Parts: sequence; structure tokens; C-alpha cells
Amino acid sequence: MRRRDFLKSTAAGGAALLLAPSAGRLLTAEHGPSRISFNRDWRFFRGEDPAGAAWEPVTLPHTARIEALVTGEPGSPTYQWQGLCWYEKRFVMGPETAGKKVYLLFDGAMNVADVWLDGEHLGRHLGGYLPFGFDLTGRLVPGYEHLLTVRLDNTDNPITGPKPLHQLDFNLYHGIYRDVHLIVKDPLHITDPILADKTASGGVFVRYPEVTPEAASVWVQVHVRNDDAGERRFVVEYVLEDEAGAVVAGATSDPVTLAPGQDTEVVRTLRVLGPALWSPRSPSRYTLRTRLVEHGAVVDEEVTRIGIRRIEISAEGFRINGEKMFLRGTNRHQEYPYVGYAVPDAAQYRDARKIKEAGFDYIRLSHYPHDPSFMEACDELGLVVMNCIPGWQYFNRDDPRFAEIQYENCRRLIRRDRNHPCVILWEVSLNETWMPPEFVAKTQAIAHEEYPGDQMYTCGWTDGYDVFIQARQHGGCVEVTDRPCVVSEYGDWEYYAQNAGLNQEAWADLAPDEANSRQLRWHGERALLQQATNFQEAHNDNRKTIAFADGLWVMFDYNRGYAPDIESSGCMDLFRLPKFSYHFFRSQRDAAERYPGLASGPMVFIASYWTPDSPTDVRVFSNCDEVALSVGGRLVARQRPDADRLSTHLAHPPFTFRLERFEPGLLEAVGYLDGRPAARHAVRTPGRPVRLSVWVDEGGRPFARDGKDVVFVHAALQDEHGTVVPDAWENVFFGTIGGVSLVGANPLSSDAGIASVLVQAERRPRAAVYALAIVREGGLVRLLGGAAPLGGDVLPWEIRYATGGHGPGPRAPRYDGAFPAGEPVQAALFVNGHPVVQADETVPKFRIAGSVAPREREG
Repeated sequence: MRRRDFLKSTAAGGAALLLAPSAGRLLTAEHGPSRISFNRDWRFFRGEDPAGAAWEPVTLPHTARIEALVTGEPGSPTYQWQGLCWYEKRFVMGPETAGKKVYLLFDGAMNVADVWLDGEHLGRHLGGYLPFGFDLTGRLVPGYEHLLTVRLDNTDNPITGPKPLHQLDFNLYHGIYRDVHLIVKDPLHITDPILADKTASGGVFVRYPEVTPEAASVWVQVHVRNDDAGERRFVVEYVLEDEAGAVVAGATSDPVTLAPGQDTEVVRTLRVLGPALWSPRSPSRYTLRTRLVEHGAVVDEEVTRIGIRRIEISAEGFRINGEKMFLRGTNRHQEYPYVGYAVPDAAQYRDARKIKEAGFDYIRLSHYPHDPSFMEACDELGLVVMNCIPGWQYFNRDDPRFAEIQYENCRRLIRRDRNHPCVILWEVSLNETWMPPEFVAKTQAIAHEEYPGDQMYTCGWTDGYDVFIQARQHGGCVEVTDRPCVVSEYGDWEYYAQNAGLNQEAWADLAPDEANSRQLRWHGERALLQQATNFQEAHNDNRKTIAFADGLWVMFDYNRGYAPDIESSGCMDLFRLPKFSYHFFRSQRDAAERYPGLASGPMVFIASYWTPDSPTDVRVFSNCDEVALSVGGRLVARQRPDADRLSTHLAHPPFTFRLERFEPGLLEAVGYLDGRPAARHAVRTPGRPVRLSVWVDEGGRPFARDGKDVVFVHAALQDEHGTVVPDAWENVFFGTIGGVSLVGANPLSSDAGIASVLVQAERRPRAAVYALAIVREGGLVRLLGGAAPLGGDVLPWEIRYATGGHGPGPRAPRYDGAFPAGEPVQAALFVNGHPVVQADETVPKFRIAGSVAPREREG
């Protein structure tokens, strides 16, 4: 059946649906305004024609295909998928929604979305990163089943950009990968800023004309619309609560009368005495409740989390609430392995938390708008943000619709995020793209139209914006002296392409794969130390310039369209495991800065595995005054930090200890502040792997507490002392019990002694994850098992094995210690007599390939 015939049949079926009740899921609204999650009970089909297809039940956020760990060459089976896919959802509205305003809002879907309700085309949205929606009022009948259909097309699109996938330095992915909401309101209601489509208006807009430690003015504008058949008279109540829930300010407007179809802005300024101000070091927030009250009853309410703060950006630097700060930062791509962009809210928070714990206070959201829940996490954790419209080395000069979409992206981005205290810069420029002067002028003007006053700061890599940004490979801020400047990216391309032109002498004779920053964890400690050295040099150089912020490229390793490998210049890998450089940045945060519940305060880290092959120049990262290093309990030295050319402008230079020789055993570092021990770290020479330790990286958010979630589970091959064996390269096989599923590769070979798997659940489970590895040393075989709880208990387990290609059953020999085996071994981990994990020694091992040889970027 052709698409047009499918849609005709859908329309006919939709008409029939309105004639009789159905068993579709009933959606109920609270009495009063409601925002209903629309994430459950979807069906999905990947392909051009869904007629007669077998649809798959799914929950949002959803990816159209589980991708390979490393996406491959164009045309290969592992190339990131592109094409058409379909979603549908049947639902029934409850009786309390009769006569209400009903809106459907998508937070993001990739990339061109066509939406139908009961076969009637609601509209098309172009662009995959910003919200869009539809007014369903008058189209829904309470008690009867409706059918919502969505078709997505993520193929290359010259109108939306940012560039054809095979030329792109990241992946675009696919699916309805963000949340969908159904908004139910009274006909007299506070509008949605996206759906209202009104400059500097829509919804609730909060600004701060005056901010001092003694008092703050909170300016609140509320956009109200009357879609009722008759006149409505009401007042607006404003209530501001602190984090303890105490009311600190409030106001009530004069009565307002709106005729049918009329809208208006109602503005009040609240006065807050002794405000708790928001900043990266103290991210205090308030809750603003804005209510429409008619005849003493609340007919609509919006709840907005805000942070009171005031910023100033000039050639003199960056100030927040009058305090001057240098913003140490990083860039982030929003992808996860396997699921691409379909990263639920809790996982978004875990990423933000890792960035804060890494010692960063600033994030550039390269190169597109990130998830609303990530913005919320930045507000909560105290991470300032450069917010970006979608763009990367591409401008379509042949079709004016391209520029028009980007103008709309500017407006939607600002309307979506204007109340977030975390946003300090708006990159309404297309990254590394030659843009016509009229485009620059228009995006600059739009930004200031949408956010009037002196708290809007645009940025771009060309003249015409409020703040100049430039990557270090293009010169950074070295030649800038008279305007505010940010080093947008550093640490990768200038070393990868060997074109930085700055202080390369120390490793001028190294091969590119040894000198660059694209280092995977399995590349070993010398490679990871080189990456850390590159980042240190670049960050130190940035601090010599006028720059008030710099952004490491990049926080997490990621896939990209134009190369079949991992871009591995992250200070953490794909699975959010740290490299040595992560600890360098941790050390740049002052020891006095402490954040409740986060890794912060005094720290010390030995960047060594301490093996016979380790450098005897031992590097230690610390934010302490002095560090003492001991080997086997014997003091080597207690010394101040390095004072070399790479450390002249660092907040806390590393400590380098020059040992005469390697001695196996315990290497321990103690950091001192004001002469007193403040932090400790020790590493031990690893032995052979004899156990498997499994843990869940919940990162401050309990797994699946609030709905669909994904989380990393790690399994480390350890020696008898609990030291991870960094050269252990073994397949680790995973299995689960309870209401969870594994996503992606299984088994996965260990990387620097650790293997990782992604686990997914629809709701809070009572589950556990088990892991099993077969380790051969000479003629002896060890079977290593481990487990970790996921909302449940780890049940007792046992391992049984067989040889000769026969899978072990429950009566096969039980493993109770290393045994000789000439043939390949198969093993299984049993729980209550049932095999949960099955392992086979003949399965080939896998390693992520390093980056391909440098070549000039297109653009």
C-alpha cells in the first residue's frame, strides 16, 4: 500500500473511531491545569510504508535503531541509520478534559516530522533539536479513542542542515528521542512560550533588573489568553518561595478583563530582601508560582524554577553578581552509545553531574540545543552554559528557507531557555561557518528582540556578535585585546592535525598517533599522559589571553558521520569512564570549593598504573599546596607543584616526582593544605586478574525512579588486592534478572581492564546485573563472576563450565577454582538453576579503533 493510501485508510479509520468507545489508554487530567507525560504506549515501525507492518511497542524517548558501538562507513551495515520511520499512539481523553484547551508538545524529534490526528494532517515541523507542537482543542472527544501518527525523516536535508551526515563531525541520530507532553488548560490560561509564537512573550518570562546581596528585583511577565466564548475577569497572583518552601515575596495584579480571543501581558516586579543568589559556586534557586485566579479559584498555574543572578561581560572579563570569574569549561555532545540521542532525563542529569565533578563550571552545548532536562540539571548543579542553534560548517545560500529556519531556531531557543539561570551566552551563530553579513545582523537582532535589556549576550566566531568565540586551532583569543572573548574549543584539532603553532617543540618528533589528544583508554598510560599534557599546555596558554572562558574539546568521546571511528579526545570515554586528563581538570578546582553530595574539595590523583612499563617520572594531579609521594611506605619526596612552561598560568600545576627506578608495590600520594594532610590516593602494581567487580553508575539519580532510564554498568577485572588490571583484555558477558534489558554489544571486551554495558528499564525495577569472564593464563583457566543490584537483590549464583563446544547445563562441573583446559571453554552463570549469563571463549575479542589519519575538514 502506498503512503497516500495508508493515510486515507487512517483517516477513514479515525472517523470510525469517534463513533464508539475503545480500550485505548485513558488519559486523565488533574482538576485544573495539567501537563501529562505522553511518553508511554506508542507503537513504532522503521521503514517507508507501515501498511500491514508489524509495529513494535515502545516508550519514549526512543531511538529508531540501536546503533553499533562504533558507527561505520557510509553504505556499511553499521553506518548510522537514515530513512523514514513511523510512530502511532491510541489514547482516550477523560471526561474532565471536556471544554479544555489541549496542546500537544514535542521536545524534539529527528528531523522532519509530519503529524496526523485521526488521519488529519496537523502539520510538518522542520528541524530535530527544538520543541514544536499543535493545538488539539476541539479535535478530541472525551471517552473516545483517538489515533496520533507521526512520520519522521532523518535523511540529509539541505533546508534544516547542519550538513550531510557523511561530511559531519557528529551524528544526528533519529526517532522521537525527547519527551512528548499533553498540556490541558482552562480556556483562560497562561500560554506556552513556543506555541504562543510572540516576540519576547508567551508563557512566563522572568528578568532581574536589580541584583545586590541586599535586595533583588524580580520582574515577571505573564502572557494570558482567553479562548472562552465569553468575557473573563481575573487577577494574577505571584508567589516566590525559597528552597525550603518559605514564601519570600508575592504580589497580586489589578483585575484584568479579557474579551473572547484576546491576550495580554500582565507584569509585576517582586522585591526580595537578602536574596540567595545563583552562581556556579552557589546555585541557589527559587520556585515562582504564577496563578490565574477567578472568583477566588485558581484556573491556571505555572511553576517556574528560577535563579536570581546578574551577569556582566566585557573586555575586562566575566562577572556574576559582581564577582569576577574565569570559566573553566568543556564542550559536550548529547549522545550515548547505542541509543544515540534517546537519553532519558535521569541520564542527562548524570552527564551534567560528571561535568561538574570534573572541575568544570561552564559547558558549550555543541553544536545544537540540548535536552530541557540537561538545562534543568545545569541550573541545579551550577554549570553555566553557552546555548547554541544547530550549525556546523554549512550555509545554504541557494534556498532562503535555510536562513528562515535558523531565524526561527533563534527564537525558539531563547523562548525555551530564557528563564534558565545557567544560560549566559547565546551562540546564535553557525559554528565555523561563513555566514552572510545580513544573516549575522538578523540573528543578532532577533536575540535582543526576544530578550530585551542588558542580560542578553550573543556570541559567534565572526564580527557582529556581543562576544567573540574562536577555537584554539584558529588562534583562540591570542590576538584579541579589545572585546570579550572565549576559546570555544581547544585540546584536540591543533594536536591532531599538528597545526596549533604553539609550543610544539617538546613533542615535535613524535608520530601523530603518539602526540595527539585522541587517546582511548586501552591505548595505555603513556598515551593518556600525553593527552593530559596537551590539555594542560592548551589550557595554560588560554589563561595567558583575554579569554574569560575556555572549552575543552571534548567531555565525552563520541561517534561522527564522516569517519568510522570514535572521536576520542574526551576526558571521559563513551561509557563515561575517566581518563587521566579528567583528574587534571578536577585538580584545577580550588580545594576550598565544596559541593554537598558531589566529589569536590581537596584531591590528589596519581596518573600512573605503576607497572614495570610505567614512566618513572610520576605525575600527580592535586589542588593541594604540597604533595608527598611514597613507594612501599618509603617517602620519595614532599614537594611543591611544578613551575615549568606548561604551568605558568594554571590554578594548580601538577606535581612531577622523578624516581630513579621502578619498584613494585604500593605508590601513595598525600596532599597537604597548610601543612596538614587533606587528601590521599594510592595505586598498587597490578597482579593477574582473579575477580570481577561489578557496579552501577547511578550518578546521583536512582535508576528508573521516575520512568524510562538507561544506566551504565561496569565490570572490572581486578587482582587479589582489588586493583584493576589495566592490560586485561577479556570478553565480559552480561545478563540480567528482573525488569531490565541490556542494550548494545554483549559481550564487550574490557578496555583498560573494564567492560561496560548499557541497561534500560521502563520503570523502577527489582533487578540485578550479572557478569562473567573466561580468563586464560597459560594452560590454566579462571572463571570470574560478579553482580550488582538494580533496585533489587543480588541472588546467589554459581558458575558451571564445559569444553569442546558444548554449552554447560545445570549438571555440568561447578567451578571452584582455576583448572587446566586445552580446548576452548564455555561457561554459564546460574541463578536458582537458570542460566543468566553464558560465555564462550571462542567469541572474538574487540577493540575500538583509534582515529583515522588527519585530513582537512570540509567546509
